[in-house]
Amino acid sequence: MEQNICLNWPALITEAKLRRKKQKFSVVQLATLAGVNRATVTKLEKGDTSITLESAIKIFKQLGLTC
Repeated sequence: MEQNICLNWPALITEAKLRRKKQKFSVVQLATLAGVNRATVTKLEKGDTSITLESAIKIFKQLGLTC
């Protein structure tokens, strides 16, 4: 059975930015730790939805937003 899952993307982005700053990571440091490039982190923080889900998950994992 197919099921739709809704995510509050703006709330995730806001929380990701807060956690990055709280952990005192620069955009470059977070990108390196997450294994993505700096532009990807910047796009995510601006709410750009053109980044891949895989990249978003890598960033979210580094910030403790996923299991």
